[in-house]
Amino acid sequence: MVDDRKNEWVEMLRTSVSVKRTSRAVLCILLLLLPVTVWTVTEFWRETRLVDIAQDGRNKLELYRSNLQGAIKEHEYLPITLASDNRILNLATFADPANAAQVNVYLEKLAADSGASDIYFMDRDGTTIAASNWNSDASFIGRNFSFRPYFQQARRGETGHYFAFGITSNVPGYYISHPVRSDGVTFDGAMVVKTHLDTLLQRWTKGGESVLVTDENGVVIISARPEWRFRTLEDLPAKNRPRIIASRKYGDSPLELMPLTDGQWPKGDELSVLTLSTIPKDLSDMPPAERAEKAEPSSTKTNLGKTTYLATSSSLPKQGWRMFLLTDKSVLDRSTLSAGLMAGAAHVIFAGLVFIILQRRRTMLEQLEIRDWSQRELERQVRLRTADLMSTNLRLAQEINERSRTEDALRSAQTELVQTSKLAALGQMSAGIAHEINQPLTAIRSYAENALKFISRGNSDTANRNLQRISELTDRMGRITSNLKTFARRPEQDNQPVDVHEQMQKAIDLILETGRTGASNIVLSYAPDLKPVIAEPNQLIQVFTNILNNAADACPSDEDAKIEVHITKGDDRLLVSIKDNGHGILPENLPKLFDPFFTTKPFGDGLGLGLSICYGIIRSFGGTIRAKNRPNGGASFIIELRYDAVTADSGDNWHSTQNASTDKQIETPHQSESS
Repeated sequence: MVDDRKNEWVEMLRTSVSVKRTSRAVLCILLLLLPVTVWTVTEFWRETRLVDIAQDGRNKLELYRSNLQGAIKEHEYLPITLASDNRILNLATFADPANAAQVNVYLEKLAADSGASDIYFMDRDGTTIAASNWNSDASFIGRNFSFRPYFQQARRGETGHYFAFGITSNVPGYYISHPVRSDGVTFDGAMVVKTHLDTLLQRWTKGGESVLVTDENGVVIISARPEWRFRTLEDLPAKNRPRIIASRKYGDSPLELMPLTDGQWPKGDELSVLTLSTIPKDLSDMPPAERAEKAEPSSTKTNLGKTTYLATSSSLPKQGWRMFLLTDKSVLDRSTLSAGLMAGAAHVIFAGLVFIILQRRRTMLEQLEIRDWSQRELERQVRLRTADLMSTNLRLAQEINERSRTEDALRSAQTELVQTSKLAALGQMSAGIAHEINQPLTAIRSYAENALKFISRGNSDTANRNLQRISELTDRMGRITSNLKTFARRPEQDNQPVDVHEQMQKAIDLILETGRTGASNIVLSYAPDLKPVIAEPNQLIQVFTNILNNAADACPSDEDAKIEVHITKGDDRLLVSIKDNGHGILPENLPKLFDPFFTTKPFGDGLGLGLSICYGIIRSFGGTIRAKNRPNGGASFIIELRYDAVTADSGDNWHSTQNASTDKQIETPHQSESS
């Protein structure tokens, strides 16, 4: 016995040591995987952010391009409109000095009103003979600009577009030209409008975005960063550089390279990484010529600060320009670093949690071992004193068996009680059905006897009418017995497209035939072009008849009784509402109105199955039925029915055979007679 207890203690110690070693090994593995986790999350986050930055850059470029094109098109209409102005046409034809003076004043006022920088007219040789700046020292009058590309484009019959420095003003601007033809064919000159883009540059600068636009020569002509303007993305070809400088397209700008130190400019829509050196502001604020003289040697530029950008580009095909958006890469680096730190922290926390769980597991195992040992020790002690306990257990088992038999007997009695209640309900239902069938049987017997007499007399027409009445009464008896059948089980039905208005009219006709007091004034209104619903026609008439009967019973018996029936179209369902001006429904009865065997009528007047059956029928159609009280008195039943899926898509075709009309209102014959 002592040896067994000693072996158990040794086994417990071995288990504790094994669990401790496992915990330490798992912790070491998790810590070794920390760099892998950080690297994986960092790379995934970097790739995701690059995709987001690229998409965001393309979206922003699209907005900037729209702004630029809008600024260009702001004055595009002016040269086109002025080219057909009579004053310009007369000046192009006769070149009268007096006429030119009037045109100068007109162009001056037009430039001030439109916000254009300059507006001027050149004759067929390219000499300016009228200009909005005629009264300034830098007037264009008398100057020849035939060498400008925009004049050459106008001479070819095109609308010219050109960005360049002004020869006279040395101020950059965008030129728009249009040919002037006095006879509609011959080129008589060109109408030119020069517009500044200062407003656009100011908006871009305030936005804080690094945006730049290059022309067909790769020269930055528009930029939110002033130090980047009129620099080239790449070295100009040696053969083209003298020609470009001689054209004075860029004024006195030295056309230095952009301070690109690493990477390359994007050629398409892809995202590129590039590094630019920072240009000192004292140099960027200087005029181009002075900046070229005072610029530091290239060897010192490497000491300047550098910024790495993520660049996206977009093209402007009409002008032959490209637009670039530069996003500071430090945003991506900071975001990636944060993601890596968060991943590392999460990994460390996870490792700590795993270690804590393993430690708790070791503690729990030790506690379980101690508990098991204690349990075994306790069992040894218990086995010494089991005699009395075994007898007690046997006695308790017998008591438990006896209690179980008692509970089984109780459940059987309860089941018998429920069955008895059901039989009582069925007896009440049978009595009600017998009462309802008795009247038609009496009438059938009377009609049958009369029919025999009429047949013996040879009066076949009257006999046929009596037989027809017998058939109708038989149908009525069938409907009475079918109510119980419908309540007892779900009927097998063949749902089909049904015209609700037609079935409602049949139900109203049945109600009117009964001669009920409250049913003498029924008003039916329905929307035109009603779509068919999914239902079984006879059962739908049964529902309408039952609700109309209840409404008639609830209405007062005097001439003020009124039942309103409205059929309206919903988006996906047809709505049928039946309203009365009776005493309404007690609020406490509304929740159980559709329960089986619930009725507010006196004993013997109803079984409480009518509304329950109606509820089951409407649910079998896939519809709903509900009741509520009207604010001014009376009750309202609302029925929602599903449209037919086939005819709903071609509702106009289904109604093509029906007469389209406005909302119709049908009055009962009793109502018409009273009116």
